[in-house]
Amino acid sequence: MSYYVPQKEEWTAVSSKPDPPYVEVDAETATLHVVGGTEASVQLDGAPVDPSADTLHTVSTVAPSLREGAPLCALYVRGQDLDVEDRRTAEAPSSHADVLDQLRSALDEILIPVYIDDAIEEVSEGNDDVFVLHTVQHDDGRDAPPTYFRVAVFRDGDLVLETEHGSL
Repeated sequence: MSYYVPQKEEWTAVSSKPDPPYVEVDAETATLHVVGGTEASVQLDGAPVDPSADTLHTVSTVAPSLREGAPLCALYVRGQDLDVEDRRTAEAPSSHADVLDQLRSALDEILIPVYIDDAIEEVSEGNDDVFVLHTVQHDDGRDAPPTYFRVAVFRDGDLVLETEHGSL
């Protein structure tokens, strides 16, 4: 497990489990746990694996307090194609519909999927929520452990945390 604590400009790695708020990254299971308080946290596992996709990105939003969050969408990369799947829950705030539309528009402007970070940065700018990009790649389908896992966290247009595990 890796732990990160939010700072003003970026999130800093710490050697042991800190007091809240913090982010816990488990590279072996490709999960992210955002802990905003002793009884308030968000578990981000990513969208279901599609064996036909080269890479799977899951975009989630987390409240600035880090106490609640929700999935926004999944991005399935197949070669140079990028498919967007709405992953909002029934309880998602109505503002997430606008955010998803804005993200789709930003994704339409990128030429290749490698620029997904740019689209997330753009959408996070001026937004109160923290945006989490959960990226995973499986060489052998959904039952195999991930060969690559990356977490990128954006706040107000800035990349504040990036951690990668494995290789593409």
